[in-house]
Amino acid sequence: MICERRRTPLAWVLVLVSACASPASPTPAGAEVPGTVSSDVGAAIVQLTNAERSSGGVAPLRASGRLNQAAQIQADQMVQLGRLDHVLSGAKYPRPEDRLAAVGYQWRAYAENIAMGQTSPAAVMDSWMHSSGHRANILNANLTEIGVGVARDSAGRPYYVQVFGTPR
Repeated sequence: MICERRRTPLAWVLVLVSACASPASPTPAGAEVPGTVSSDVGAAIVQLTNAERSSGGVAPLRASGRLNQAAQIQADQMVQLGRLDHVLSGAKYPRPEDRLAAVGYQWRAYAENIAMGQTSPAAVMDSWMHSSGHRANILNANLTEIGVGVARDSAGRPYYVQVFGTPR
């Protein structure tokens, strides 16, 4: 999902991009315990994202603590509700804008990528890069910051969230 605030004569512009999922697969030996995620996973996703941006001739993203918090809220909510979606009716923070407001992130533009089931940071990046909408978010030169959240459900399946932003 990408959202950008632009003044037009009629309204704000909102563009939505769909989520991706892969079939559930067993948790590999040595992986995190269900419900917990290593900060190394998030750091690896940021590194892989910036490598893709570099390959595409786009400036790297800066890590943002607030965007990390917003991403983690969404990962946790998706695990709680057992659903992969950008807008989660019934959640405390159903929309991306709600999550960004909850963490105090003042945005000019934002985008969100979500995925579920991939067994590693490299696998989730591969999924996102093979999806035109997710790839567009990753390579969007107008986005300058990133946050990552990851949570596992009781079966050990990881839910991944990237939140990109450009602050006001």
